[in-house]
Amino acid sequence: MTRPRFLLACCLCRRTIPPDSDAYALDREWVRRFPLMVGTIACPACALHDFTWGCHNREDQFVEGHLPVADGGPDIDSWSHIEKYGSQGGIILTHPESGLLQGAEDYLRHIAGRQGLDATFTRRLQAALDAWDAHSSV
Repeated sequence: MTRPRFLLACCLCRRTIPPDSDAYALDREWVRRFPLMVGTIACPACALHDFTWGCHNREDQFVEGHLPVADGGPDIDSWSHIEKYGSQGGIILTHPESGLLQGAEDYLRHIAGRQGLDATFTRRLQAALDAWDAHSSV
């Protein structure tokens, strides 16, 4: 079976992320700041230019409600809160819940049907698909 193509919509601007462009997985601080996001996978323009911000106020303290970077790394600005970036296919596989929300359902179902995948990955992907199906049937 041929791998299904997908068109991934940016979580912030909702425009299609160009197929040959990298995608950016954003963390929970982005979700806090932009609660209308759909998923957490962004296009380069939104992640790197259009929606940038700093983590500190004028007194050099974290802004109110700030959620720290998960891995304890540098926590300076919006770029610090990009969890991962890379090919869209790769980002979808590491963030399947967002991939489902943003247009990659057929692709993820195709991947889930493949043999020989890592068991931990398969469980996470199947859990995301099961949750998606349960939500879709409501």
